[in-house]
Amino acid sequence: MSQESLAQAAKVLLPSNLAIMPSFLLMSLVFQSQISTRRIAFWCLIGVGTELLALLALECYRFERSRGGTGLRSLPLIRLSTAVVGAAWGSSLFVPNSNNTELLLFFAMFAFGASAFAMLLTISRTDLFLAFEFPLFLTGTIALVVTKNDHLMSIGLMALAYLIFATTIHRIANRGAVEAIRLEWRTENLVSTLASEHQLLLSVNNAYAGLNGQLAHQAMHDPLTGLFNRRGAIDALERALAEASDTAPVGLLYIDLDRFKHINDSIGHRGGDQFLMAIADRLERSIDSGATAGRIGGDEFIVVLPNCDLGASMAVAGRITATLAQPIHAEGREVPSSVSVGLAIGPIHGGSGTDLLRFANAALHRAKGAGRNRVEIFDGSVRTELDNRVSSEQALRRALDEGDIVPFFQPEIDATTGAIVGAELLARWLRRDGVVVPAADFLQLAADAGLLERITESVMQQARPMIRRLSTLGLPDGFRFRVNLPPRATERSWRDNPLDSLISGVDPTLITVDVTEAAVIDDLTAAAANLASLRVRGVRVCLDDFARGVSSLSLLRRLPLDEVRIDRTSIDTLTAHPHDRAIVRSIISLVREIGLTATADGVETGAQADVLIALGCIRHQGHLYSRALPAAEFDAFLSAAMADDLAQRALVMSRAASDHVQWPPNDLG
Repeated sequence: MSQESLAQAAKVLLPSNLAIMPSFLLMSLVFQSQISTRRIAFWCLIGVGTELLALLALECYRFERSRGGTGLRSLPLIRLSTAVVGAAWGSSLFVPNSNNTELLLFFAMFAFGASAFAMLLTISRTDLFLAFEFPLFLTGTIALVVTKNDHLMSIGLMALAYLIFATTIHRIANRGAVEAIRLEWRTENLVSTLASEHQLLLSVNNAYAGLNGQLAHQAMHDPLTGLFNRRGAIDALERALAEASDTAPVGLLYIDLDRFKHINDSIGHRGGDQFLMAIADRLERSIDSGATAGRIGGDEFIVVLPNCDLGASMAVAGRITATLAQPIHAEGREVPSSVSVGLAIGPIHGGSGTDLLRFANAALHRAKGAGRNRVEIFDGSVRTELDNRVSSEQALRRALDEGDIVPFFQPEIDATTGAIVGAELLARWLRRDGVVVPAADFLQLAADAGLLERITESVMQQARPMIRRLSTLGLPDGFRFRVNLPPRATERSWRDNPLDSLISGVDPTLITVDVTEAAVIDDLTAAAANLASLRVRGVRVCLDDFARGVSSLSLLRRLPLDEVRIDRTSIDTLTAHPHDRAIVRSIISLVREIGLTATADGVETGAQADVLIALGCIRHQGHLYSRALPAAEFDAFLSAAMADDLAQRALVMSRAASDHVQWPPNDLG
């Protein structure tokens, strides 16, 4: 408050002091004939000194404020200059001749009238008011008293009384002025605080806006490729369809990488990610600026082409297939690349994003079925195929709900003895008309519909009573039922520990779980932990389809395994070429070297069986020994095999016993 009030007073008080000399000189000129020249000269010297002191105080104050100071250090000098100015005004009454009463009264009125003017200039500072008024009235009163004139002495005494009255009035006015300054100071502080908070809010809002923009970008974009994700791409498709018409259609390209799983197998998942990023970059550079590209699945992309008819969309699709057919460098290798494309046009083929995606996907299936690396357009025949596939999927779901997917059992044989050592549980679709649909005819449909895990659970649930009954009646030593884990098991399913529920209610020592590389590779750590806990309880773990993918060798070290099942594609070519036989021999030797058992699937001919036996693999399964059998037939097959085995053992024992009987006895004749 002291600083603010001094600032106001200094701004008006000190400059006003400069008006003393011109005002007084003007009065002197008017009354020069009645005033002594010597007195005027003497008072002018006083005025010049006063002016210099006021200027010095003003400059000191301004200098201190320019250096960032408060100005309070100049306050003593300001007070001194103010007092000197007041004394100079009061001493002006010594200039007129004391005998000239009228002129002296005029000078007194002029000098004492300045007090009212000073009251206004120093209203915010009582100390400066008193510093000015007391010297003024004191010197003025002395000048009137020394005249010995009764009237002038009375005026001098009245001036002192007026000083007391003016001081009281000044105090009252000062309080209001100080309060006004205080309010102004608080208002300025409040405005400054509000401005600071406003800037802070702006910065926070800008930060949140940037963060919200970043989150919105992440929500709509694929983190690996930078393209739109499924949500962002579908939103773009819906927006384009909302503005589409028959004269301004929208083209939709549904793109799938050909044989991407084999690429992942050959260069690993890091190389696969590099491959996908390169594909996304080429895809984005192959389309026009108005088009939108998005990644909606692992190796699936879509491109939305606003205002593109069939011809223009086909041209873009051809450009994309040509660009993406160029080899890609990933993990230091040149990897071949190709894509299949399905094309649909909206609103001609479909007015909603869901329908258009479905129709473009159906055309994509046609392209992949026709040999891949091609573009197919959705048309009537594709619609028929789509309708048939939808009908087949609905029929498959009904079959699951109604229990028409039943377990079949395919025996596993010890090729050296012919004994049954196990059986694999296989899913078959038993139609109501009695026709049995092989697994190959519906498992791909089930995989596309996400029904593989449900089929496995249904088959196992129906097989449990059969397994428990056969176990109670008695099974051959070491007999095990082989259960296939769905090859598309997800990371979520491994962390949910699906195998516990799959084998519940069955003696674990009767079960062998077949897992493929595809079923464990997404979450190898969780898969290994699940399988290890099963082995502790007596379940055997088999790595199925071994040698189909290049990562299988590393899985031998990273998974808790008991046996390895050679892929049937290797068995099919076993007798075709010496190189194929050498490969199988190496697999069997490797597996046996690390203490695992080798089994073979898909043994169809005696020649294949003979080669496998010679190479050291004696556990076989295939049509050479038996097809997959329904539960009742397998029960009869197993019972007959066990009866034959018992009969052969009895015969062997009988012959062994007869060999030990001597005839005729030695004690006769």
